[in-house]
Amino acid sequence: MSETRRMTSTAARINRSFTLRLVGVLFWVNIFVLTLTVVSWCYTQEKAALAEYWQPNLSRRVAVSSPGRWYDWPESLVYSFKSPLQEDVHSVQGGPFFRQVAHLLAVLLCAEALLILSDYGAGRRKAERLLTPLRQMAETARTLDRTFDTRKYHDLEEAISNLEVSTEDARIETGDRDLKGMEDAINGLLRRTQDAYRTQTRFVSDASHELRTPISVIRGYADMLDRWGKNDEKVRDEAIAAIRKEADSMQRLVEQLLFLARGDSGRQSLEIRRVDLTGIAREICEEMRLVDPQREFLLPEQQPVYAQGDAGMLKQTARILVENAMRYSAEGDHITLRTFLNEKGESCLCVQDNGIGMRAEDVPHIFERFYRSDRARKREGGTGLGLSIAKWIADAHNAYFDVITREGVGTRITLCLPPCPQEEAIREHA
Repeated sequence: MSETRRMTSTAARINRSFTLRLVGVLFWVNIFVLTLTVVSWCYTQEKAALAEYWQPNLSRRVAVSSPGRWYDWPESLVYSFKSPLQEDVHSVQGGPFFRQVAHLLAVLLCAEALLILSDYGAGRRKAERLLTPLRQMAETARTLDRTFDTRKYHDLEEAISNLEVSTEDARIETGDRDLKGMEDAINGLLRRTQDAYRTQTRFVSDASHELRTPISVIRGYADMLDRWGKNDEKVRDEAIAAIRKEADSMQRLVEQLLFLARGDSGRQSLEIRRVDLTGIAREICEEMRLVDPQREFLLPEQQPVYAQGDAGMLKQTARILVENAMRYSAEGDHITLRTFLNEKGESCLCVQDNGIGMRAEDVPHIFERFYRSDRARKREGGTGLGLSIAKWIADAHNAYFDVITREGVGTRITLCLPPCPQEEAIREHA
């Protein structure tokens, strides 16, 4: 059966259902009207005969005066009634009344028949009109089905199955314009996956390299102890000191790796509250003066600068920046810490040194994990993870770093946190 014939058949069934419902309603309306007419005629006859003696509880009777053919009984119908107060029996011939009722009923039935026929025709057209959107949808679906070529999606599926994701230039290209959007989305996902894989591979490789060096040193000194340190106290003390130093370096590296791993997995929690950056800078200065008395740590007198953040994390960031400044500056140099509000209203903590500075090409990479410039690798004590941890903490606070550096002059790194309501704070410019 075609779709058009199916829609027509559906419209006919719907219209037939409504027509039958209309017939049923008219049938019961006719019964009600006929009953009401007969009751009204009986009441009129009783009232006319009895006048004020009329009562609801009259004795009533209906009979046929001269039975004949079955269709003649309305003509010989006699309606009789008697009041309890009067003994007279009143009889009324119902023939004339029922003859009129029959004529009126015939006219009414003809009118209803015309109404039903008219409603059936109009209802069918209305049902077909209401079903027109469905017919159009069906025709559109058939058109799409005829024009839809599933082979191109099989080609895309085959291209994905045959894709070598391990190659750097892995891409999907079927040459079909209809599939261009899907190809771009898949290639974008593939590119991001490859970048993440390269980052992970580099991270594992760098971590292995950083751990290999202290392990080799510890193993070398352990061999030296085994050969000569058993009886030579000087060799033994030197080996123990070196092993302890490398063990401390390994412990620090492992702790930093665990910190970043927890951060990447979302298990590093922050306790955000209102903190005073000036107080944090003052604590760091006092700590570093005890650690390295040879350097001068400067903190100009300034009012409190407040920020929303985790006090411990922000203090760790400040410590990382100061240690980085110490590592790349000479003994006797001074390191300056400042807190202020910039022109954007952001709360800032600045660490500035007059050390070796950085090359312009190194600046975009300083926050990458295990990244160290050639000159930085010649200096001891760094793991290449400190600034990466500081960057993670800044990102967790919706903050950023502003880096200004010049070779041979020094470096200034400023942590800028989102604006926070201040109390007794003076707005300054960086």
